[in-house]
Amino acid sequence: MVTIKDISKISGFSVTTVSKALNNYTDISNATRDKIISICEEVGYVPNSSARSLKTHRSYTIGIVFEEETNQGLQHPLFSKILERFKSDVEAAGYDIMFLARSMGKQNGSYLQHSKRKQVEGVLVLCADFNSSEILELAASDIPTTVIDFAVENTINITSQNDQAVKTAIDYLVDLGHKKIAHIYGDRYSFIGGQRKRSFEEALKAQGLPVEESYLVSGEFFSRQEGYDAMNELLRLEDRPSAVFCASDMLAIGAIQAIKDASMRVPEDISVIGFDGIDLGQLITPRLTTIKQDTEEMGLLAAKHLIELIENKDRPKSFETINVPTALIVGESTKKIN
Repeated sequence: MVTIKDISKISGFSVTTVSKALNNYTDISNATRDKIISICEEVGYVPNSSARSLKTHRSYTIGIVFEEETNQGLQHPLFSKILERFKSDVEAAGYDIMFLARSMGKQNGSYLQHSKRKQVEGVLVLCADFNSSEILELAASDIPTTVIDFAVENTINITSQNDQAVKTAIDYLVDLGHKKIAHIYGDRYSFIGGQRKRSFEEALKAQGLPVEESYLVSGEFFSRQEGYDAMNELLRLEDRPSAVFCASDMLAIGAIQAIKDASMRVPEDISVIGFDGIDLGQLITPRLTTIKQDTEEMGLLAAKHLIELIENKDRPKSFETINVPTALIVGESTKKIN
C-alpha cells in the first residue's frame, strides 16, 4: 500500500510538505500542491481519513440542513445547483459532507445535537424554516454556519442582489410599455418573499406607477401550482394586468399554464417574467424571460466563507450578508405593447 512516505520519496518533498499540501495548508504554493496531488493520483494514494481525524482531532465533515416546502428534495431546480457547486468546492478542500436530519432512527434531537453527535465542523443551511428554534439554536452555537437566502444572526448569508434584480425586471417591463404590472410573490414573511415583494413595490413607485392591492397575489411556497392558482385569481379581475412579475420561475411557469388554460396567449395577451433562471424555464414554450441567479457563485462563496470560518477558529461568529449579482435573461414570454 502506498504511504505518505512513498509520496515524499517520489516527489522529492518532505513528508511535512506532502502532508500540508494534502491538508490544504496556505503556506504551500499552488505549484507544489498540484504536483503532489498529481503524483498521488498517479500512484493511487488515498489519505486515511480516520487516521487523519484521530491525529488532528478534526472530522473534516460539513453538515447540510436542507428542507423545502415543495417536496422536490434534491431535485429542487435552484438549490440543487448551489449544492452541486458547494459540494465540489468543499470536497476539493478536503472535506466530506453529511446531510443532517431532525431524527436519525431512534435518536431524536435538534440540528445542534446531531451536529455535535456527528462532530461536523460547520453547517450549510438551505431552504429551512429559519424562524424555527432549532435553526436559531444552531446559529447561536459555536459551530460555523452559512445560510442561503436568509438573514440569521451569527451566520454568513449568501443571497442574490434582490433589490437591484427586481428593479431591473420592472424597469424592463416599463420600457416595453407596461403600466399595469402584477406581482405573484412568495411567502411575504420569508426573507426572499418579503424582500422581493417590497422591492417590487419600491420599483413601481420609482417609475411613478401605483401599487394596486388587487395586483398583489401570494404564491406562498414558490411552487408551480401556487403560480397557477395565483394567476387564475388575477385573470378573474375585471381590469387585468398586462404583465406579471413572479418571485420565482416555478411560479411563472404555473402562471403561463393558467393563461394558456384560459385560452389566452403569452406574451400577446399577458407578459410574464420570472426569477431564478432555472433550466426548465428555457425549455418551455414560450421561453421564459427571467432574472437569472448565479448559483455557481453562490455555491462557491458559501463553501469559501464556511471553510474560512472553520479554519479560523479564533474568529468570532458575526452576521454578514454577501449579495451576488444577477442577470436579466430576455426570452419569449414578454412583449412590447403600445
